[in-house]
Amino acid sequence: MSDINQDFKYLRVNLRKNGKIIAEDVFKRVHPASPKNIEEICVFCKSTSGLTREHVLPQWLFENNIDISMISRVNKQTQTYHKAIIPACSTCNNVALSNIEECIIKIIKKIESKENYTQDDLCNIISWLEILDYKLQVYECRRKYIKYGNSEYIQGWGEFSVAMLRHFFEMNPFKAYNFLRQSQNRVTVKRKYERIKSLLIFEPKTSGFNFFSLANEYIFISFPMFKIAIFYFLRKSHDSDREALNEAYKIMTKVLND
Repeated sequence: MSDINQDFKYLRVNLRKNGKIIAEDVFKRVHPASPKNIEEICVFCKSTSGLTREHVLPQWLFENNIDISMISRVNKQTQTYHKAIIPACSTCNNVALSNIEECIIKIIKKIESKENYTQDDLCNIISWLEILDYKLQVYECRRKYIKYGNSEYIQGWGEFSVAMLRHFFEMNPFKAYNFLRQSQNRVTVKRKYERIKSLLIFEPKTSGFNFFSLANEYIFISFPMFKIAIFYFLRKSHDSDREALNEAYKIMTKVLND
């Protein structure tokens, strides 16, 4: 197994160095005032060479099922996870991220089998979840708003990203940029020990894959191949596991029952 710490470090260092440039590129790329056909860059290191298509959610999570879809909170538009991709260079995608996912699978297997796992293992799960959140935010910043159903729609909205329209009614569409930068900053933080109480790992009541998240707030995953589910508060801190569990339970009950 590769040294997961070195792979996390590689991503942290590159995002610290290039995060602002990458965020500006991601945010401006679909803006109607931006030039078209801008050369793509890796969203982890800003390299323009050897670019690949990185899945927002790893394919092993949804067992390569090309029909499983996510629904945007903003415009209720569906998109299969299989087609939810962002640009990443071959080193970031096929080396760093691939190695991290391999290690995360091993950690989850240990937790499911009730083997000894450490606080470092939990910190690695947190780091991985924060990377997933970052990728999701990149994706929403790159995905244009599309009309759905019989909803009201102004033609010009289609020139903006889902992420920008997420904050439209707050009259603060550039809040999406701040969210993106905050997600980058979370990835660049090395020590996660203080965040462990905001991470919940439990056995779900139903089997199968399930996923939902709220930008800058939380992320939930249930793993179809393991009897494990994870809920993580991205920025909120908790004084105890019980406090975190009670809040997470309310959120899960509302989201899963809607």
